[in-house]
Amino acid sequence: MRIFSVSSLILFFSLAAAAQKAPEAVPARQLKKTPAIAVSTKTAAAQIPASDPAVERAKKVLAKLEAWDANLQTLKAVFTQEINFTEAGLKQSVEGSLQYVRPNFLRIEHSKPASQLVVTDKTDIWIYKPGDKQAVRTTWNAWRRTQDQNFSGILDFGNYSSLAANNTAAITEDNKDGLITLVLTPRSGNAYALTLRLSATDYFPVEAELNVDSTIVKTRLLKADRNSPLDKGIFNFSPPKGTEVLELKN
Repeated sequence: MRIFSVSSLILFFSLAAAAQKAPEAVPARQLKKTPAIAVSTKTAAAQIPASDPAVERAKKVLAKLEAWDANLQTLKAVFTQEINFTEAGLKQSVEGSLQYVRPNFLRIEHSKPASQLVVTDKTDIWIYKPGDKQAVRTTWNAWRRTQDQNFSGILDFGNYSSLAANNTAAITEDNKDGLITLVLTPRSGNAYALTLRLSATDYFPVEAELNVDSTIVKTRLLKADRNSPLDKGIFNFSPPKGTEVLELKN
């Protein structure tokens, strides 16, 4: 039996806020947990200018980002993701789409490298791989606990305010080719570097690059459609007949 991959789901949420863990394989019939990681503080420091103007400018950009996020009710987009495990010399590309309705409904569909569906209402979470005819169901809180409490508050759209509260931020490129490059590093806890590339017009995060230890994850949002009506029925999931369901409650 193949292992269900939830790493792309975890890494995708680097768009919503800075992540602090990297995926780790575990035995079959278990969700993946995220071990403690570290990124060179010298590398992260080198990415962020020490000048006060850059920090002040970053505060203003974060305020604009928070204002945009506060008005987000729905989001529909296509995404691409490149995961580079540099020490192992391995790369993975993921393509798919997402649909979100504030505050709790999220549906992520992978089309490449393999079909996979993730659906959650922040009460339960389903992870379904049709090719294997297998589905994992667990409670949202139980799944969150497997990711450690350091994930608290960062796995949600509509919560960009946590960026300002939990990270130091600075601008490295301001309105270059229509994008603002915002780099964030944590005030405390496990180290990482999160680079957000925001539209200079409306501050929408079109790209995120998460650098943790020897793993680099680049996520891009394409064809983003914000605040258009979405049918909440798409967030209901029932395993097709013949699907092996793994219930993980704790």
